[in-house]
Amino acid sequence: MLQNIRDGAQGWLAWIIVIVICIPFAFWGINEYFNPSPKKVIAEVNGVELSEIDFQQQVRQRKQQISSMFQNQSIDLSFMDKDIRKNTLIQMIEEEVLVQSAIETGMRISNTFLASRIHTIPAFQEEGVFSQARYEDTLGYQGMSAPGFEWKVRRSLLTEQIRNGVLRSALLTNYEERTLLKEQQRSISYLIIPASRFNDTVTITDADIEKQYKKHSKRYMTPEKVSIVYVELSQDNLISTEVVDEETLKKRYEERQSSFTTPGQWKGRHILIEIGEEATEVASTKAQDILNKIRAGEDFEALAQKFSDDIGSKRRGGDVGWFGPGQMVKPFEEAVKKLKVGEVSELVKSQFGFHIIKLEDLKPAVIRPFAEVRTELELDIQKELVESEFYGQAEQFANLAYENPDSLDVVTNRLNLESKTTDFFSRTGNHAPDSILSHKKLIEAAFSHEVLKEGFNSEPVQIGEQHIVVLRLKDHEAAQQKPLHEVKDEIIATLTQDKTKRAAETLGKSLIDQIKEIGDPNLLIKAYTDLNWSSPQWIKRQDTQPKSEIVHDAFKMGTPHKNKALYQALSLNNGDYALIAVLELKEGEALEKNKSNEGKKASQQAIGESEFNQLVSGLKASAEVKDYYTQVSEN
Repeated sequence: MLQNIRDGAQGWLAWIIVIVICIPFAFWGINEYFNPSPKKVIAEVNGVELSEIDFQQQVRQRKQQISSMFQNQSIDLSFMDKDIRKNTLIQMIEEEVLVQSAIETGMRISNTFLASRIHTIPAFQEEGVFSQARYEDTLGYQGMSAPGFEWKVRRSLLTEQIRNGVLRSALLTNYEERTLLKEQQRSISYLIIPASRFNDTVTITDADIEKQYKKHSKRYMTPEKVSIVYVELSQDNLISTEVVDEETLKKRYEERQSSFTTPGQWKGRHILIEIGEEATEVASTKAQDILNKIRAGEDFEALAQKFSDDIGSKRRGGDVGWFGPGQMVKPFEEAVKKLKVGEVSELVKSQFGFHIIKLEDLKPAVIRPFAEVRTELELDIQKELVESEFYGQAEQFANLAYENPDSLDVVTNRLNLESKTTDFFSRTGNHAPDSILSHKKLIEAAFSHEVLKEGFNSEPVQIGEQHIVVLRLKDHEAAQQKPLHEVKDEIIATLTQDKTKRAAETLGKSLIDQIKEIGDPNLLIKAYTDLNWSSPQWIKRQDTQPKSEIVHDAFKMGTPHKNKALYQALSLNNGDYALIAVLELKEGEALEKNKSNEGKKASQQAIGESEFNQLVSGLKASAEVKDYYTQVSEN
């Protein structure tokens, strides 16, 4: 295959193909370098932005929850980081589509209901009673404002309303009752005939050994082995000592300034007038009257305590404390950004109602100076130069190996690299983690047709980040049949196992036939003092004891009638033989329980959960979701 490509990749047509492929990749790379993707917004759902700050907070909370499940709470969860982030974003998107659906259908969370829920949270209570001071202190310790926390609780309660509505409306069919909760039980007894019981009675002759050796010759082969010569190219071998000029460093500083910036914070108060069941015009008029009083000189705090619908800040005169970007709803934050300290906003409308906002203090954004981050910038640029050098060399590395398929000398000489060799190895490789032969892709390349049969260099094999290898065959050992004397003990063990297994099976079948004919299993077993029936025991379908094979076959047998047991024989995976007796049968407790209200409720819960998951999937499918995080991480 490679030779055909080599023969055809010549002339003007090949160059046109190369140019067509390179142009879009070149522009893509330049665009990504000069226009890095914004990361302030992690996703959008029907135009509603999900902030990266909120995303990072939820990721940290999820990691803390997982860590608390382990005895060592300082456990490194980096191996789970990708899954945690992915699942967190999915959860945020699903919550947003549910909240939007709830609002569209007219669902609301009243202040009274919100307050009652918050008052029941133990973290905000002292001696079992809600404490406003503890509420504020706890939120402050967590770096949250009361409005921000209450906003999240409202969202949670909205999604809870939808979920409970679906669960309550779920219908349970007779089929689902039988399928979900039926747990039949069977009383069984069993008898094991060990294959080892016949070890002393079987004889293995030389003729048996010779016959087995010839008939199953492929079992007794040495594995095919190869040894290889390889050359590896790794970024670790490339060190950039190039001095980066000041102009380049300062330009990079300007481009990446946002990453060196600590966002500003605001301290403010607000008065919230909810729209609720009132008309928008009524709420707007009420809010405007309050604003007019403020403009006329009345005290903001007193008006907030009297009129605000925000239960968290109302008692504090509308004080929402310090907050940063992404902690308030977007209209609220945008209005605050336009205010000077001491100023009061015009009416600001959000999904919660009309806000009147007063900015009391401001902490401007802090930007780390160039001198402080200069070394960091220089190291980053040098790392990029090394990466660029690696990819340049990697392309040359691959081309030289491809254009000179019969040797690796050109690769080592042109790029000043060292060729290495391995000992013989089979297709299973070497699973030591520090061995180059622990990489499955490399083993596959070593035994590929191009390398093993045609004698060409392999295609580049990536065995790590910025780490590639090209190899070729050094030596080859074909699979060979082992001498008889080397495998004789193995053959004797195999034949002994086969014969003892057949002997146990012969005795077992004979006994089961006689038991079915006579009807009394104990009469026959008396002749075999080393064999005994087990005591009767009740088993369920999912049990793994006494043996999963016995349990499985016991539930395939019929139903015993009028205290007449059923008997069956079974070959076990370990070579032993079993006789099984099914003595009685009864329906499981869950099936009886299902006839009660408690059982039906459990079944309804299972069906409701399934229907709720389908609802969420349907809402996501019909929503316009823009996932910036996945796009950036994949690029």
